[in-house]
Amino acid sequence: MTVRALLILLGGLLAASAAQADVLPTIKAETLNRAPFMVPGSFTAARNVLLFSFGRDMQQAVDAWDAALADLRTDPKACQVYNMPLIPNPGALVRSFISGGMRGIYKDAGVRDRVVVLYVDEAKVMPALAVTDRSTPLVLVVDAGGQEIGRVQGTASAATVGQVRALVTGTPSP
Repeated sequence: MTVRALLILLGGLLAASAAQADVLPTIKAETLNRAPFMVPGSFTAARNVLLFSFGRDMQQAVDAWDAALADLRTDPKACQVYNMPLIPNPGALVRSFISGGMRGIYKDAGVRDRVVVLYVDEAKVMPALAVTDRSTPLVLVVDAGGQEIGRVQGTASAATVGQVRALVTGTPSP
């Protein structure tokens, strides 16, 4: 094998590896309305905004993001916004208790359809999502196949909401 052929082969492998890192891992879950949901298989919109939280103390911050991005949900085929709390998998009994408590918080059925609780093995999922900071919500914008378009970490502000909108619309943020 020539050096040139080896470099081409290595370049292809690196490109394939980089492409795989930008795709969401497959996660089986359900909405708060108890509807089965597969990440990313259940995405139907061209753009999907995923609001990841890492503890119950982030609920208010995620709800602020959801409210700030409400107008993006006017065309469900164009954009969906999902609240996706990431919770270490505590087992079936505790999962039922946690989900039941969350249903008590989110009483609106339309909101419950967009809250997808992800009970996960953190050792596998956090690195797959490239989560390095759990102190504030992580907002990922992905296409229908789960390919990452971009991410913003932090609380909802004019600047961060503008960044997310730019990722969704494909236009530069102001």
